[in-house]
Amino acid sequence: MRSFDARAVGALLALVLLAAGCAPSSSRGPAASGPGAAVGVANTPAALSEIEAARQSAHAPPVATHVRFATQFGSGGIPLYLAVDRGYFQQEGIDLEFVPFSSNSEMVPSLSTNQVEAGGVSVNAALWNAVGRGVRLKATLDHGSLRPGQASSSLVIRKDVYDAGRGHSLADLRGLNLVNTPPGKATTNFCAMTAGLKRAGVPVDEISIAPLPFPDMLPALANGAIDGGLLGEPYVTHARRQGTIVRVMGQDEMYPYFTVNVVGLSLGLYDNRPAAKGFVRAYLRGLRDYHAAIGGASAADRSLVEESISRYTRIDLTTVREMPPVGFSPNGLPNLESLLYCYPFFRELGAIPEPVPEAAMAALWGMDLVEEVLDEVGRLPES
Repeated sequence: MRSFDARAVGALLALVLLAAGCAPSSSRGPAASGPGAAVGVANTPAALSEIEAARQSAHAPPVATHVRFATQFGSGGIPLYLAVDRGYFQQEGIDLEFVPFSSNSEMVPSLSTNQVEAGGVSVNAALWNAVGRGVRLKATLDHGSLRPGQASSSLVIRKDVYDAGRGHSLADLRGLNLVNTPPGKATTNFCAMTAGLKRAGVPVDEISIAPLPFPDMLPALANGAIDGGLLGEPYVTHARRQGTIVRVMGQDEMYPYFTVNVVGLSLGLYDNRPAAKGFVRAYLRGLRDYHAAIGGASAADRSLVEESISRYTRIDLTTVREMPPVGFSPNGLPNLESLLYCYPFFRELGAIPEPVPEAAMAALWGMDLVEEVLDEVGRLPES
């Protein structure tokens, strides 16, 4: 029930008394029921204005909760884009504002200090180090996973290198000059790759990985400066179109169902349970609309979804239509096993100098919030 202040409650009570035709107690005699008895303080203009204000307050819609979402406008934000475009956040009483950030490392401090209420973050070495220092936030929703057939990044090899018989598999990467986004090996994408390397019997320290941002990889591949690397979309699609690479395998084949990014919530939003659950409900609706569209619900609906992706990410529509779909759990649940898999890997690399206390590690996860919402809205099969 919506709470009222004391002034509004008093005015509403006065309104109820007037409507019921209440008069002074009959013990005061017949004089109390005369014509003048209907005129009193409750009928003054000031009191009537107060009553009207209370009536309007009682029927006014609740004030929306303002949620600032830290984003880099990647394609992993599609559940949010659809939920905004289709009014799902508004229906849940959430006023969502996108706040652009240039890097994941900038988002985490803002989340932990309630400068933003939510954001798409990677559970990488930088986040673990922040958690170890006492930074607090809640990793809550799947914001992009490597599900079968839905790889946001892939191992690519320069075409002339591939045509010369090199780099045809994970077991064939020794001696090649490979790159990955900075800082190189201490990233979630390379962590996922290590699972495939282990199956192929290739020690991680036998693979050369230099740091290079995605936009710089395309010219480096074109001019022969590198042999290949882990390349993300939409750059894989652009490079294939240019004929400079061969896509050897998607990262969905290296570690299926690996969660690359999560939605982090500030403690302020997470602890505001009604607003937090409304945020999750809207997100899940957008996510499930996306699944329905790429699952063949209708060509028209898929086209609308692709237009949303293009509009928010600034990726041209032709490329969006050529890219593989983004992977998500249909229930919005991150793969906790994959997130924990990377922690010892980063520790062995020396990227997490001090161990994260168990209590701080346990406090990072906020998937119980998603479970509560799923109990209300129902679950879908994960595969």
